[in-house]
Amino acid sequence: MRSFKSNIERIINHPLFYPAVLLLVGLAAYGILLSRSGFYWDDWESVYLYALHKPEIILQYFNERPLSSLIYIFLFPITKMTPMLWLIIAFTLHWGGVLGIYYALDKVWPERIYQNRWIGILLFVFPAFLQQPVALCYSRHFTSFALFGFSLLFTVLAIKDQKHFWLWVSFSVLFGLAQVFIIEYFVGLEILRPLITWFALRPQNYEEKKSALRKTLLLWAPFVIGLAIYFGWRFFYLPFLIGGGDPNNPQLLKALFQSPINSTLKFTALIFRDLWYMLFAVWAGGFSADKLSFLHSKIAIISWSSGIIAAILAGLYIKRTCREENNSRNNSFLQILFFGLVAFLAGGIPVWATNRQINDGKWSDRFALAPMLGAVIIIVSVIDWLIRTRNQKQAILSLLLVVSIAVQVFNANTFRQDWVLQRSIYWQLAWRIPALKPGTAIIGTGTFTPKSSYYDGVYIVNLLFDKPVKLNPNYDYFDIYHLNPTNFTINQPLTSSPRSGKFVGNTSQAIGVYFDWVGGCVRLLDPVYTGDPSFAENLNNVLPLSNLNQVITSDSPTSPDPAIFGPEPSHDWCYYFEKADLARQLQDWETVIQLDSTAESKSLKPVLGAEYIPFIEAFAQTGDWPKAYELSLSAQEITPEIKTILCNNWNNYAGIVGDQKKTDYLAKASTKFCVNPTH
Repeated sequence: MRSFKSNIERIINHPLFYPAVLLLVGLAAYGILLSRSGFYWDDWESVYLYALHKPEIILQYFNERPLSSLIYIFLFPITKMTPMLWLIIAFTLHWGGVLGIYYALDKVWPERIYQNRWIGILLFVFPAFLQQPVALCYSRHFTSFALFGFSLLFTVLAIKDQKHFWLWVSFSVLFGLAQVFIIEYFVGLEILRPLITWFALRPQNYEEKKSALRKTLLLWAPFVIGLAIYFGWRFFYLPFLIGGGDPNNPQLLKALFQSPINSTLKFTALIFRDLWYMLFAVWAGGFSADKLSFLHSKIAIISWSSGIIAAILAGLYIKRTCREENNSRNNSFLQILFFGLVAFLAGGIPVWATNRQINDGKWSDRFALAPMLGAVIIIVSVIDWLIRTRNQKQAILSLLLVVSIAVQVFNANTFRQDWVLQRSIYWQLAWRIPALKPGTAIIGTGTFTPKSSYYDGVYIVNLLFDKPVKLNPNYDYFDIYHLNPTNFTINQPLTSSPRSGKFVGNTSQAIGVYFDWVGGCVRLLDPVYTGDPSFAENLNNVLPLSNLNQVITSDSPTSPDPAIFGPEPSHDWCYYFEKADLARQLQDWETVIQLDSTAESKSLKPVLGAEYIPFIEAFAQTGDWPKAYELSLSAQEITPEIKTILCNNWNNYAGIVGDQKKTDYLAKASTKFCVNPTH
C-alpha cells in the first residue's frame, strides 16, 4: 500500500503531470458539450472552401494571410466537415500554446512555479475570450498561438541548453516567423522575445549586462529581419494585392502623425478601458442573473459544478506540488509583472491601432487572444504580491478559476442552442424551397441566428441550394439593415464579391424571407402575409419585391448535406407549415389539407397565427368555409394583432367560386376581422 502511494506521489510530482491537469481544466471548460456544437460566424467561409474541393482557390481566399490556407489544405482531408473534430483540433492547439508559454516562464523563473502554474491554467480558460466553439475559423488563430508559445520556449531552451543551441534557434525562428504569416494576431507579442531572453540570461553586473545585451540582440536579429519583411509586405504590397480598402487598416496609428495629441488621448482611453475590462470587469460576467438561476437552469448547475470540481482538483494539485516560496516581493516579481504589462500592451496594440477595442462589438472578444496573456500574468502576480498567506492566495485564484470555467461552460451552451436554431432555420428553408433559379437573392432581417453573420449568409445559402457550389456563387443573402434604401425598388442590381468570387443579381430576382429566433417558422414573403405584426418595418418594404417565381420545383429537391447541416430534424409544426406554404404557392390544395390533417393528428400547433394562412386558404378554395373560419379564429386567438392579415385574405377569397355558405362566411369574417370595435 505504501509503495502504491509513493508511486502515485511520484507521478503527481513529475513535471509532466502538469499538462494532464491543464487538460482536465480545459475539458471541464470546453469539453462537456464538445459533441453538441456546429458551425458559426466565419466558420461558414471555410466550410464553403471545403465544398469547392479546389486547393488553389483556398490559396486565393487567404492571400492576405498566406500560410492560413496551408492549415486548411492539410486538415480538410482529415477532418472534413465534422464540427467535433475541429473542436478537438482547436482545443489541442490552444492547450499546446498555453503549455509552450508555461514552460518558457517556468525555465526563466523556476522559483515562481506556483504562480506560473496558475498563469497557465487561468490563461487556458480566461473568460475574456468566448469563441472557442468557433473552432473551424479559429483553428488558424490557435495554430499561430501554439507556434508562438513553442517559439518562445525554444528561444529560452537555446539559452539554457547551449549544446543544442542551433537546433533550438532554428525551430524558434521557423515557428516564430510562421505564426506571423498565418495570422497577425500575435505579432505584437514578438517584443516579448528580447525581454524573456534578457531575463533568462540573468546578468548581474555591468560586464554581464553588456554581454547579455549583445546576445539578446543577436538572438532577436532573425526575428527583426522577418518582421521587417512582414511589415513591408503587410503595409506596402498587400494593399496593392487585395485592392480597395483594408479591413484591418491601422487608422489610429496613422492618425498619430496627423493629430498626435488627440490620437494619443484616444489611444490611451482605449488601453485603459480594455485594461479595466480584462483585469476586473470580465469577472462580473460570471455573476449575471442567468448564470445564477440554479432553480430554473440545469446548465447553471452544470457550469458551476464543473468549475468547482475542476478548481478543487487543480488547486490541490498546485498546492501539494509547489513548495512555499517567499518570492512575491523579490526581483523576480518585478520582472514578471513588467513582462505582463508589456505583454498586455504589445498584444493589444494591433487592435487599438485599428481603432477597435476588446469589449466593444458582437465578435470583438476575439481581440482578447493576444493581450490576455499579459492580463493573466498581471492578475496572478498582483494577487501573489498583495495577499500574504498561501491559503488566501489559493482561495482567490481558485475562485477565479471557478468563474472562468462556469462562464465557458455556459457560453458553450449558448453556442449549442444557436446550432439547434441554425439547423432548424436551414432545414425549414430546404423544406420550403425545392430549388431556386440561379441569380436569386434572398433578403432577410439581420443574421440567421445570434452566432452567425450577415456577410457569411452567401456561403450558407449556396451550400443549401447549389450542388456543387461554385467560386462565383449562384445565390446570395442580403440583410435589410445593410442595404441601401434605393435597393427596395424593382430592377435594382444586387451584387457582392465574397472573397475571390462574385455574385450578380437583381431586386426583381429576389425573395424576401422572415425568420424568428423565438419559435416562429421561416416564411417566404408573400402578399398573403401583408400586415403581419411580426415583420420588421424594413421587411414590409421587401414584401412587394419578393418574387416567388424564383422558387421552382425540381426532380432532385433541396436536401441539405447532413455532414454540414446535421441530420434532418424531427418533423414538428414548421415542417408541415413549410410544405403547406409551398403547396399553397403551387395551388395544390389537397396536399395542404392532407398536411393539416397530419399535423392535427400529432397535436401540432403554431406559435404565430399567420402560420395558419396556407391552411385557411386551402379550406376556402375547396369550399370548406366553416373550417377556414374556425382556423381564422384560432389564428386570431394565438396572435390577436393578426386581424389585418385575416381581413385582407378573406377579402381575396371573394373571388373564389362558391354558394350561399361562402357569402355567409365572408360576411362573418368581415364583421369579425375587418370592422374595428367602437369604444
